[in-house]
Amino acid sequence: MIDGFIEAATCRQRDSDADCPALALKVTAGLGKTSTALRKIARHAEPLLARGHVLVYMPTLELAERALTEFRQLAPAVPSRVLRGREALRPDHLTEKMCKRSDLVKTISGFVPSVTQALCRSNDPDGNLVQSHCAGGCPYLGQRDIKGAHVTFLSHAYLTVRPPVDDDMKVALRVIDEKVWPILANISCLPIGEFLRPPSEAYPAKLRSTLSIAQAAIIDGLHRGLPLHSHVRDMGITDSQLEGLPEAESGCRESLDIRPWQSEHTIRFRVDTFDRKAFIASRRRQKVFERLSEKPVGHCCGLAIVETPAAPDAQLAIEFSSMEKIPRDAPVLLLDADADPDITERIAPGAEFLEIQSPPVADIVQVSDLTLSNSWLLHPDHGSTRRAGVLTILRREVEAAAGGGVLIVATKSVLRALHADLGMSDTSTDDALRQPLLGAVPRWFGPRTQGVNDFENYAAIVVVGRLQPRAADVEAAARAVFAADELPILAHCQGPLPKCDTHTLMADGTEVTSTVNTHPDPRVHAVMAQIRECGSLQAIARLRLVTPQGAKRVVILSNVPLPKLPITRLATFEALERGLEHEPDVRGFLRLETALRATGDLPVRGSRLSALGLATDLPRDFRSDDVARNFRRGRTTNHLMDLCARVAKANGWPLTPLALRRPEGGKAVPAIIIAPRQAALAQAESFWPGFAPNFF
Repeated sequence: MIDGFIEAATCRQRDSDADCPALALKVTAGLGKTSTALRKIARHAEPLLARGHVLVYMPTLELAERALTEFRQLAPAVPSRVLRGREALRPDHLTEKMCKRSDLVKTISGFVPSVTQALCRSNDPDGNLVQSHCAGGCPYLGQRDIKGAHVTFLSHAYLTVRPPVDDDMKVALRVIDEKVWPILANISCLPIGEFLRPPSEAYPAKLRSTLSIAQAAIIDGLHRGLPLHSHVRDMGITDSQLEGLPEAESGCRESLDIRPWQSEHTIRFRVDTFDRKAFIASRRRQKVFERLSEKPVGHCCGLAIVETPAAPDAQLAIEFSSMEKIPRDAPVLLLDADADPDITERIAPGAEFLEIQSPPVADIVQVSDLTLSNSWLLHPDHGSTRRAGVLTILRREVEAAAGGGVLIVATKSVLRALHADLGMSDTSTDDALRQPLLGAVPRWFGPRTQGVNDFENYAAIVVVGRLQPRAADVEAAARAVFAADELPILAHCQGPLPKCDTHTLMADGTEVTSTVNTHPDPRVHAVMAQIRECGSLQAIARLRLVTPQGAKRVVILSNVPLPKLPITRLATFEALERGLEHEPDVRGFLRLETALRATGDLPVRGSRLSALGLATDLPRDFRSDDVARNFRRGRTTNHLMDLCARVAKANGWPLTPLALRRPEGGKAVPAIIIAPRQAALAQAESFWPGFAPNFF
């Protein structure tokens, strides 16, 4: 599929009236999608570069550099490079940044049309090219000066800004590796007070009354959940008036005016005295009006009234959400293990969507009874005890791996608590969190786990809990992704998210019914799954389970079902903590173990296994015949005998099974004595004087 798509890109006729084709491949992590794409680009490099740049977008600069290294091994003669942002370290001087004025760049970014033209180089009023004092040898700007087409590796962030490449060359192909929609989502809030602020004196007089009516209508319509465009039009505002509002807002806004020929003192003065707050508010008002003018009918899904945290109280604001689309001036190949067809359609309309899945080869055990949420693990009273259980499980996995490498993935807050439980006092930095935990390597959920191959030779992974995004945050992301939809996304106002029936896929092909808390709106559910479930799947994928080089083991300490991940076995958290994941009767094991341990202070320890015998011999735990009968229900005598044997083995007790008969005859009563075989009969005679004991 990849080869065919890239080959077609080498000979496609350009058509300015239509988007170039896009192919989205949902491919199991570890199946080789990235390496395959690099091989095929290397194979078709000559005709591709004859048409223009090949841009390969990776989640991070680090992954882009790794991909460049791999590509140069495949095609050392093909022109290739990696693009570094202004904040990145110089490859030739790792103590210096690519831009000497990166701090100033960060301050002005978003307040000038072009950072390069504002600070670095641009034409003065006389048409002469003027450069700043540091532009001449700037390694960042030097990237743009490299002529000719290259296979260029760059981070996802460059999808939303113009990359510093040779502008004389077109783009022949874009390859986007891993999940990209979060970088394309724009979410901003404008306090209602700022939205309703009277316009400046420069605002066109003929639109002032229109502005006031529109402002009031928008607030009213959002509060009442009305179709905004129709509501504003019903208030007497025409389409042409509505279209004039964003132009008027833009026209009266004061921008930050700095240029390379200005002195450093002048630039700093203008930056320091610039009213950022007013600029941001004006730009966001413009976006609201633009959205309204672009949407002739229906609701404006990307606009909502929300509460934002503010001291001392929360305040209402207009939330503006939008989704940038992937540039379609060249064929686009999207490679993503987590790809969702509906979300893909929003970022690359009309893209062909194909799914290629391969099952993992691993022993995968998942807890069945607990989510191990942050609040549960960090509980002020019980959290330390619960985390002790996690550490017990982790210690056992490290021992079982026998040096094969164990990865533990959790939220940062849980990792900090686990480190603190083991005596580490300072866990404020990422480097501190990466320190080993009982011999396991810690990492946390998030985008930096995407595409990383550092752990492919590890023997095991322990996933603790899961990402827990706030419902309001997921709703905001969904409003961005589905901003063009007709129907609004309704907020979940209070309480936990409702439970939804789902299932856990087992390795034998069966499905176990389960439930999961999720949002009632399927669009929000899709976004939540991208964050929560896919966050766990991405962590697990670091072990590369499709074609492992050795035995692999996955321990999932959360009962949230993971889509299409086949589970070898389910076990309770207590069972895993006790090492009982293979125990077929965990409840019976724990019940009998507790009862038999309670006899530790008695001279003779044992019990008959009939209902009457359990109630008589182990009265602390089987307080009546009915309680004992309920325990026995569904458990045969042989089952109980085997269960007792497993309990004894786990605790190191010498156990002897017996059959007790009354002198007058009758059916034998099964029993067990915690004693060596040579002492069992004598102890049984003293414990049950009315019976004649024999070995079972």
